[in-house]
Amino acid sequence: MVSALLLMAAAAAPASAAVPPGTPIVAISVIRDDIFDTADPATSAWPYRWANALHVLTNERYIRSLLLFKVGDQLDPARLAESERLLRDTGFLSPVRIVARPAPGGAEVVVRTHDQWTTLAGLSFGLTGNRHHVGGSLAEDNFLGWGKQLLVEYDSSTERTTTTLRYKDSLFLGSRWRLELQHKKLSDGSDDEITLEYPFFALATPRAGGIAWYRKALTEHLYVGSHRAVAGQADRDGFQIWGGLRMPWDSGNTDRLTLGVFADKAEFRDWRTTDGQAYPTPVGHDMQGVLIGWDHQVDRWLVVSGFRAWQRQEDVPLGPNWTVTAGISLPALGGDRTRVNLNSVLNLGFLAGRQYWWLNLGGSGRLEGGTLDNQVTHVDVGTSSTGDVGWRVRVSADLGHNLDGDQQLALGADTGLRGWDPDTFDGTSRTVANLEWRHVLTGEVLHLGIIGGVVFVDAGKTWAPQVGPSTDGIRKDAGVGLLIESTRAALLRVIRVEVAMPDQGGKPVFLISGTSLF
Repeated sequence: MVSALLLMAAAAAPASAAVPPGTPIVAISVIRDDIFDTADPATSAWPYRWANALHVLTNERYIRSLLLFKVGDQLDPARLAESERLLRDTGFLSPVRIVARPAPGGAEVVVRTHDQWTTLAGLSFGLTGNRHHVGGSLAEDNFLGWGKQLLVEYDSSTERTTTTLRYKDSLFLGSRWRLELQHKKLSDGSDDEITLEYPFFALATPRAGGIAWYRKALTEHLYVGSHRAVAGQADRDGFQIWGGLRMPWDSGNTDRLTLGVFADKAEFRDWRTTDGQAYPTPVGHDMQGVLIGWDHQVDRWLVVSGFRAWQRQEDVPLGPNWTVTAGISLPALGGDRTRVNLNSVLNLGFLAGRQYWWLNLGGSGRLEGGTLDNQVTHVDVGTSSTGDVGWRVRVSADLGHNLDGDQQLALGADTGLRGWDPDTFDGTSRTVANLEWRHVLTGEVLHLGIIGGVVFVDAGKTWAPQVGPSTDGIRKDAGVGLLIESTRAALLRVIRVEVAMPDQGGKPVFLISGTSLF
């Protein structure tokens, strides 16, 4: 069993200590491990050999294309660590280790990666209280070993049926350009998105830019007591064209300026209650103008295991990192009136022994007519033991002000109050607290996954309901569950199978999900 990992730099120290920074890199070696080690008697049977035979090993040229160093560069431990993060960020390479060792004339850098299974074909099922979804999909996260993602998916839920086609290429035409195409055909509309951008793929990237376009037309809902109570048509479309520059000063941190133009249009019509009565239709908008943003990044990361998954390497930021953006819409630029869209994010964390702590802050809103509308302040603070056993605690709050008519800050199983059906409680503000104790129960079962157990309690509250009931005080629940980490597949991290009992009677709520709660 893999317990808490320390900094990868520290783990690699014995191999790299003899190679001081600044040593010229004279060679780069890439070692690629397949999903299963068939030389190990434990994974030499035919199912493991067949899995390797069916799997396309990640192309060496693709791995090299993500590295932030080349032969002839001077050895920089920060570039090695950031290259590790980029490789792990693909989702299908874990674990990853990059070390330097002495070589004639300088240093040889050894890059070692381990492939995960990336092809999924079959049925899917999810359950969150009184909501469920079933579907089928064919997904490939590493097409032909070049990191290209393909997805064809059908999903039927209590809200709608959806057919999704998606293509994502992080190295478009062999360059650093990123292309993403998505089309969704819904039973009540459609959703299309196109993005082509040259991102800030590394902290030292000097320039970036891109274009994005979207169009969405579907039926949106407001909920009362976890059931749909209001429905109406919502049509949205817009685009962004932007460019960015990394600031030239050397402060030890990375600061970036982004500038661009944007358009964002929203129209709402025919909003009614489920019994056919007219409901106040949300006010639309037509914004066109300029974008300006500032991004601050600190190169302080840790590599741990046992945070969300037990075996897989996870990169957690220490920060503080923050981003502020403003979209200024003016009539002179085509907007319907003067408006300013504001968004901000702040993240920081630290590790004390085995305990990782984090604080995430966010804010969004629209300034117009001297007031701040549709404003939501988000606060998320928590701590988690890394390793095989320990406590996880999270307190999260969303504080709303003058929300638009199509916005609802509901509370239920999907937002962390697991003993109550999704969207049971309505509000323009909400808060939820979660306390969990997790323990690994098995080793790697059949070399495919690890099973753990969880015991938890939740508590939450909403304020100022719009259409449905509030919590009328604090609602609570308690429950147990199984956590199944998929150790050999890229597309799934931890499957949660949980059951929770509410504090005020009622039936238990069952949940099956492929995402971590926090």
